[in-house]
Amino acid sequence: MLKKNAYIITQFKFRSLIIAAILVPIFFSSLYGSQETNRSFFRRSIKLPTFENRAPIAMEADFADFLFVNGLYDDAADEYERVGILHPMDAAYDYATYQRALCFIYENRYDRAENVLDRLGYTALDGEVSYSTRLLRALLEVAKNRPERGEYLLSDVLRNLPEKADEIKYWRGWMRLLSYDVDGALEDFSAVCNANSRNPYYSPRAYGIKRWLEMNSESIPEHSPYLARWLSGIVPGAGDVYLGNWRNGINAFLINGALGYLTIDALVAHRYIQSTTIFLMGWNRYYFGGMINAQNAAIKSNNKQWDKAISTLMNTFIAPEQDGFANSSDDKKLPPQEWFNGVSVAADMLLDLYQNYITTQDAQQCQFEIGCSNFSRISFRTHNPIAAALMTSDRLQRCNPFAKKYYPANERGFLKDPEWGP
Repeated sequence: MLKKNAYIITQFKFRSLIIAAILVPIFFSSLYGSQETNRSFFRRSIKLPTFENRAPIAMEADFADFLFVNGLYDDAADEYERVGILHPMDAAYDYATYQRALCFIYENRYDRAENVLDRLGYTALDGEVSYSTRLLRALLEVAKNRPERGEYLLSDVLRNLPEKADEIKYWRGWMRLLSYDVDGALEDFSAVCNANSRNPYYSPRAYGIKRWLEMNSESIPEHSPYLARWLSGIVPGAGDVYLGNWRNGINAFLINGALGYLTIDALVAHRYIQSTTIFLMGWNRYYFGGMINAQNAAIKSNNKQWDKAISTLMNTFIAPEQDGFANSSDDKKLPPQEWFNGVSVAADMLLDLYQNYITTQDAQQCQFEIGCSNFSRISFRTHNPIAAALMTSDRLQRCNPFAKKYYPANERGFLKDPEWGP
């Protein structure tokens, strides 16, 4: 009897260590920055002559222009709106409305700029203003990280204005390149180079980009997403090791090894319900999630290499990074810790471990922006522990399969949460 009890206690301790291995990381957290290639391209392009206001300068907008030149974009937008209201059917309206859209762009208020440009593109009295407005509207999709949508809008403009083919195909080639569609980009840049009427601005630039891509595309290092996926299927974490991410690879191996042991151990001991529960709720989720994550990590790694190449091309054929834009907000940045009691600090540390070592092994993604774990971290950093716990509990209850029916989505498809604003 004593031997049996000792065996049970030993097994219990061993399983506890296995579970602890799932939760306790073996390396310190490390943060990696991401390159905002699309936003950089937009900021470089927006001040080129192509996207200047083509309407005649309106004398009625002198004061608004003064505010615009001095960077007072919010006040300038109001003044331009007044000019548009007072002159609804002449060139002053076209000029003021286009300038108003630029004010919103420089303030990173892209949704407002989109609404203004959508109306002006089809109501402008001057055809050149209408064309430049639709061109800017397509470029705005790049700032919103949707270059594929910008490509579609440019194709629509090309159908309506074939005489502008050189210019449109040049910018469409860039949008295809930003979507990592290198073959499509080469097709557009080649069309600009081979056009009967060579555009003195776009043709030499298109030729330079085309030749650079032809000479350097094969030398850009890439990993196979499918190899990374199936390596992680054979040995959990092997796909991450193939990509050079040893931390994630070892982490995935430990989590899957622990959950696999617990599943098989319960199965051998004829605890079928326990074994099935662990498999469905744990091992199944992290095993297949690890495969998907490895594949996505390979795609991101390849895209990062192409981002470097695109940055080189932008430096050469577009323009340097432009100033004059408002600082864009980043939902991933966390506020400083305001509550330094033990519960708040411990909760923040546990959530940090969860974000860096547990949820990274799972292919699921929170449907809200900001995500539930970041929401909880912000809550514990800015509120007392009881309020933060209640806010976290409330958010987790509302993050369910039915949430899409009750919350609006942003431009990237994530749900907006108006209930709490930590």
